[in-house]
Amino acid sequence: MENDESSLSFMNMSRLGGGTDKQSRRQVPQSYTTASTIFYSIMGTTMTHAPQPVPLPAPSTLGNIVWEDVEAAVAREQSNREKYTPSISVFRWWARRPHSLMGAIIDAAALATGNSDLCLSDPFSGGGTVAVEATRRHLRMYAQDLYPWPITGLMTSVAPAELDEFDTAAQLLLERLKPLNSHYEREDGRTLSHVMRVRVGCCPTCTKDVYLFPEHLISKASRHPNEQLGFYGCQGCGHVHAQKTKGAKVTCPACKLIHKPQTRGTTLKRCVHCKHEAITTAFYGRAPRWKEVLVQEVALNQHGRAHAKLRLTEDGDPLTDLTTAQPTALHVPLQAGQETNRLMNVGFHTWGDLYTRRQGETILEALKQVAALEVSPSCRDRLALAVIGMAEMPAYLCRWDRFHQKVFEGIANHHFAHTTFVVETNLLSPVGRGTLGRRIKGARKALEWRNEKMTMPGGALKVKSQERIATLPRGLTVAIGSSEQQALPDGCIDLALTDPPYFDDVQYGELARLFHFWLAQYTPLSAYDEHQEAVPNRVRQQGADHYQDAIMACLKETRRTLKPGGRLILTFHNRKLAAWTALGSALHGAGFRISALAVTHAENSADHSKRGGKGMLHDLVIECVRDDQPGGPPTVVHAGEGQEARELVAMGQALAEAAAADEPGQAATIFQVHLKKQDLKGERIT
Repeated sequence: MENDESSLSFMNMSRLGGGTDKQSRRQVPQSYTTASTIFYSIMGTTMTHAPQPVPLPAPSTLGNIVWEDVEAAVAREQSNREKYTPSISVFRWWARRPHSLMGAIIDAAALATGNSDLCLSDPFSGGGTVAVEATRRHLRMYAQDLYPWPITGLMTSVAPAELDEFDTAAQLLLERLKPLNSHYEREDGRTLSHVMRVRVGCCPTCTKDVYLFPEHLISKASRHPNEQLGFYGCQGCGHVHAQKTKGAKVTCPACKLIHKPQTRGTTLKRCVHCKHEAITTAFYGRAPRWKEVLVQEVALNQHGRAHAKLRLTEDGDPLTDLTTAQPTALHVPLQAGQETNRLMNVGFHTWGDLYTRRQGETILEALKQVAALEVSPSCRDRLALAVIGMAEMPAYLCRWDRFHQKVFEGIANHHFAHTTFVVETNLLSPVGRGTLGRRIKGARKALEWRNEKMTMPGGALKVKSQERIATLPRGLTVAIGSSEQQALPDGCIDLALTDPPYFDDVQYGELARLFHFWLAQYTPLSAYDEHQEAVPNRVRQQGADHYQDAIMACLKETRRTLKPGGRLILTFHNRKLAAWTALGSALHGAGFRISALAVTHAENSADHSKRGGKGMLHDLVIECVRDDQPGGPPTVVHAGEGQEARELVAMGQALAEAAAADEPGQAATIFQVHLKKQDLKGERIT
């Protein structure tokens, strides 16, 4: 790391187990002191604590962090991740941890060890946050993941490329794809940016068609806060009309059917013709049928800027494909799975079924054109991932925000979406989310950020996890495969920093199937086996025991790679007691002892999946040492505030106590004891 005159402003000014001890401070070598500059440059923010001499290293890494500063930085980052950490735009992954949190932990480890040349590893690399932050700091870093998609994305994220070359190649790609935009053009020259469809069902009793609008109000006419006009859909005939949004009842002007307000959140549907009531899927029929009811048209505002205007369909609108036949490359069947069954159960059988023909052709042709570009491999790969990013917008999965007039991706809230009112995006439109232009803009910003923040030449070194390397070279080394077998030599890692799979909250492999399908159209994939994934999955008949065993095996291998004084630090949250018990048992079985705990705010409360108390907003950060090192109960270096934080602390202490008693399976019982001592009830963890 380069030297500068800054200090580690986020390092804790107190020793563990006591208050601030100004007399104990001393200056650290200059080689430690670039951390605050790096950390605060991530967020574009200023220090809340004045620069002061750095204290003696605390017994734990986590004790060397000013958590209030980190939480402020996390909140800023999570409010606009594309702005503060643009590298996340390179590829989609789920449950990424904040860069500001992981960066602070890395810098704290440098202080705690007195070593500015750390060797790090992340056995569950996923979104690559740890690897990116380590690479920014010119450290030796080893990242491994079971799947090709995240490793390909990570390698692309850190690879250097010239901005001028990228800009030229991107413009050439867009020019070559312009003819495909004709699929959405009217004869009068107007162009559609979006086409909206309702699923047409059939009553299982009277056999009449039922138009499965989720709500009578399909959409407000505009995003204006005072907009009074809305579009309403009739479940009886499928007619859509515009009227003022006020009023309890809606009468269809075409068939005169009167619609009363629907009950939200119910899985039951009542036929508007015969009043038969059944679960909604009973009305679907065998093959999906759709009716186009609304479109968005590209228009120019008074300043000459393009925007999308919502309107009813008109004669001459290019609403449907010329043929329903998809390109042969898209005839790849969906395989059974906990997530993919959601698609198969509603009538989708191949990956091509999720897209219109014109969408599928656009993505395939774009990948073909990218592969033909005479540019550097890193530039080509960045454009390819931007193209594959468009695959998140399948015409028959994306849903519509009727109040804010925006499209949600087909993978939203960590699941494959399903709705009966869908939106097809013109992937070459100049407006709208998920379009190629928008993806390229994000990719360019990520490249600009990479070139500014990562000054190391070259990209990542890819190795085989089955073949042991002699030494860990400087820079980033990556491997694909289960971390039960890692390519690292014995005793080489100072800090293993990771966030293991969050039990069954996310089916990473099944969601990644969509990206693996499209990535395979661009480049050959390494083999992988979803059965090795450390995630419970009822279709694979793998439960909590499998999760525990898989995590334990990966962490046991990680322990082999640690130096004698090395640390394992992981972040975790989950609302299920079973998840915590499995994690604690895995740590114990792998030969680790919990030495320190911290609770930190790590999520954006405004995220859709987190609203209304659905998800946890805090992480428990768990610092571990090898169990052959002496020590007592874990020190709580930052307890946080509120019910959720107190429960997380109690859970961390319960995991440690259960392991110390050699009964890790009793963590849930001990957790209840801790709650009772604090006069708490388990509200967030049950």
